[in-house]
Amino acid sequence: MLKGIQYRAPLSLEAIAEGGFSYAEIPYEVLANNALPTYKKKAGDNRILMVSGLICELHGLTPDKLYDVLEICRKYQGHYVVLSTMNCEPEVLENVVEECAMMISDYKIPIFLENGCRGDDEIGYIHNTYSDVSDLMKTAQYCNRLCEEPMVGICYNIGYGNLLAKNIRSQIYQCKDYLCAIHANDNGGTRNDKQMPYTFTKGRGDLVTDWYHIVQELIHMEFGGWLIFDTTGLFGRCPEKLQAQYIRLMHAIAEDWESQYTFAERVLNKPDKKLILFGAGQMLTDYMRVFGEKYPPYFAVDNGQSRWGTKVFGVSVKSPQEILTVPAGERNVVICCMYYDAIGAQLREMGVEYEEFHDQYFV
Repeated sequence: MLKGIQYRAPLSLEAIAEGGFSYAEIPYEVLANNALPTYKKKAGDNRILMVSGLICELHGLTPDKLYDVLEICRKYQGHYVVLSTMNCEPEVLENVVEECAMMISDYKIPIFLENGCRGDDEIGYIHNTYSDVSDLMKTAQYCNRLCEEPMVGICYNIGYGNLLAKNIRSQIYQCKDYLCAIHANDNGGTRNDKQMPYTFTKGRGDLVTDWYHIVQELIHMEFGGWLIFDTTGLFGRCPEKLQAQYIRLMHAIAEDWESQYTFAERVLNKPDKKLILFGAGQMLTDYMRVFGEKYPPYFAVDNGQSRWGTKVFGVSVKSPQEILTVPAGERNVVICCMYYDAIGAQLREMGVEYEEFHDQYFV
């Protein structure tokens, strides 16, 4: 994935770079009005902050305005244009593309149509023409037929899907052939809060937005497009001195998601080592259903003595001390239990290196 943060004041460009991101998505109006502040590097800082792309309102779009958007995007070496469809009437893009399909083809800057809805935080949110990916795909198909080559794809805004109680995982799956970008933000399902992922919970800590299954679907489809954190609500409220800290946290979230993409190849595909799973409960069962056939464990261990000498899915369960009977250079230990911190501390005390299996992303 290519990762970035959507810029809007009062967020600073310096905080974006300091937080670890190399790309910033910029609103068209900011660049059109020459309102983008200068990025000021600190002494000795060699980081480069680049424009990932532009975001522009589809409402009121005309051929002349699209020309200006594409021209500015090219000037700033952006990679795409996202068209926001919040509170937008139907058939706007189709009418514009009918007039300037050749111009779009000449610029070769892809256009991503974002899902949206109608309403606001006061009256609530309802569907509009752009709320469901089936309608977005129809629009993209029509526009692409007019261009010399496919130039229109989809940007899925997870927060907007959540406002309409969409099955976001299903929506992403349906539009996988058109999905080019993700706008990641969180809300409680009623207000367009635009906070960072994992912010909102319900009941006894259940996530309002099903982030694990969303990422699971992205893993299954091998999504390699843009992941942009669209968290303007967060930066509209947090103190400026905390901006870089929050961005570091979002960068860590993106890295964690990316690590799940490579989990099997990075962690399990070690044919010269013996795979040992720490944990013989439900997560071991989940592991065996997902990876057991391709990456069978040498054995499993568990702290529960009652499980020693038993088998789970044909895997022998032993005492944790049995790990040490396998030479360090020949073993591949993976925690397969929800108590990662406690088991991690136990393994470190034993002098054992380990990885972690997080079944939420795979089951």
